[in-house]
Amino acid sequence: MYGSVAVVTALSVALTCATAVKSAARVPLPPSNPLKSSEQEKQQKSTPAMALFSQKQLPSLGRAMAIGYYSHGCLQGGIELPKTGPTWQVMRVSRNRNWGHPELVQFLERFAPLAAQATGRKGILIGDMAQPRGGPLPFGHKSHQIGLDVDIWFMPMPDRVLSAEEREDISAPNMVAADV
Repeated sequence: MYGSVAVVTALSVALTCATAVKSAARVPLPPSNPLKSSEQEKQQKSTPAMALFSQKQLPSLGRAMAIGYYSHGCLQGGIELPKTGPTWQVMRVSRNRNWGHPELVQFLERFAPLAAQATGRKGILIGDMAQPRGGPLPFGHKSHQIGLDVDIWFMPMPDRVLSAEEREDISAPNMVAADV
C-alpha cells in the first residue's frame, strides 16, 4: 500500500514539475533590472564610480560596516571626525575626507591626546581618511575606501587653530629619502 502511495506521489511531482517547466518556457524573462530607466543606465555607464562616490556629502544609513577591501570597497554608516578637536586638526577639509568607521574615529579621539602627551606637542594633524560613503577617491589614494585607514602627518600641530586657507595650503613633509 505504501509503495503505491509513493509511486502516485512521485508521478504527481513529476507531472507538476513538467507542467511548471513547460509554462515557464513560455513566460518571457524580465529585463536585468526593470526598475532602472535607460537614462539611469546610460548615466551609470558614463560616470566613473570615483565621481559618483565623491558627489555624496553624507554617509549612507545603516549599521557601520566596512565593505570590501581597502582599495576596492565602500563604507556604510560612517561617521565624521570633527574638523577640530582638542588635540587634532583635519587638513584638506574641502576634500570631505574626514569620515571613517566609528571604530577608526574613536581610535583617533583616544590616540590624539596620547600622541600629544608623548611628544610634548599640542596635537596631531589628520590627513585623508575616507569620503562619507567610502569608495574610490577621485585623486590621491587607491586605498581609503572602507573607512579604516588614516593619514597622520609627521608634522607638529601648531599652538593655534589653523585657518581654512592654511589647512588647504600647508603641505605634509615628504618622508621619502631623495635617493629612493
